[in-house]
Amino acid sequence: MTDHRDPAHVRLVELFGAWRAEIDEVPLPSLVDPVHAVDVVIEAKEKGGRVHPPPDGACTRPPGNARDEAV
Repeated sequence: MTDHRDPAHVRLVELFGAWRAEIDEVPLPSLVDPVHAVDVVIEAKEKGGRVHPPPDGACTRPPGNARDEAV
């Protein structure tokens, strides 16, 4: 039986497989302490939500009273 796969594709699959194995070997430390993150979110909500208003054109809020309708 003859192998008809493209040698470049085979090499690329091998390369990505080796890269993935290398990445999986090194544990990634947690970037955010989940307990502290929850505390920060709760504190921010208790203080009224946003720390800073969104800049003009940020489109972070629905127009009109759509927010009330979504709830």
